[in-house]
Amino acid sequence: MTSSKYLIMGIALVVVLGIVGSLVAFANIDYAQEGTVKVVTYFGRIERIYRPEDGWFTTIAPGRESYEVTVRSFTESAPVRVTSKDNAALNVNIDVTAYTDPLKVEEYFRKYGPSPEERHKRRGEILKGLVQTEARNAFAEFNAYEIYANQEQIQKRIVESLRPQIANQLQLVTESVQIGNPDFQDDRIEAAASEVVANEKQKQAEEAKLEAAKIAAQTKQIEAQTYANPALLDIKRLEMMLEIERARSEGVKSHQGPLTIMYGGTPNLQLQVPTGR
Repeated sequence: MTSSKYLIMGIALVVVLGIVGSLVAFANIDYAQEGTVKVVTYFGRIERIYRPEDGWFTTIAPGRESYEVTVRSFTESAPVRVTSKDNAALNVNIDVTAYTDPLKVEEYFRKYGPSPEERHKRRGEILKGLVQTEARNAFAEFNAYEIYANQEQIQKRIVESLRPQIANQLQLVTESVQIGNPDFQDDRIEAAASEVVANEKQKQAEEAKLEAAKIAAQTKQIEAQTYANPALLDIKRLEMMLEIERARSEGVKSHQGPLTIMYGGTPNLQLQVPTGR
């Protein structure tokens, strides 16, 4: 075999190795998409966390692996069974919307492992346990007939107690906690609880009407006393003159002619203020 053939074979080998190397390098190029981060490990130890703004990187070196961690919002539904203060059993569905704290990705990864499926499974189990516990505590503060009327307080209690636990144990940021309609196992309790709420709303409406009537009566009484007393009438007149002067100083552009104020039907009680000079 001549030297030229050896040269050609050598060049061909170099080209093949170059192509293979390029393909291997290209296959190991990675990057983090929006809503995710990439955790790069070196022989199992976290080496660096790449975010979308960091651009591409490669894991071609031996022992280097890349794992994706999602930091987008997710919603976990937890159907829970609780009891009221007077031991009435009910079911309620609670939805928690949260996302992995981008500042705690390293801690989250170490705690729950590299596999996304395993991480999400363990996260879901712990989250549902926390929801069950806090829902049981919140509902146990109210009797069965009080639950419908106090759903807002129950939700607030659950949110306030869950938020720090979710942050500390799961490295999650809580966005919202939604509580579904409580479903009592005994339909008679549910009907009675609804009736309690309806009666309370009716009572509030009647109290509001009564209060409005009292205010209206007091207003009319004050007005009658004002217009019956000449001294109070003069004070009222001065107050109205002050309001007119304020309006004139700010400019009453849309009005033509003098401003006239008349009190009742008495012709000698009127006030005219020129609008312009």
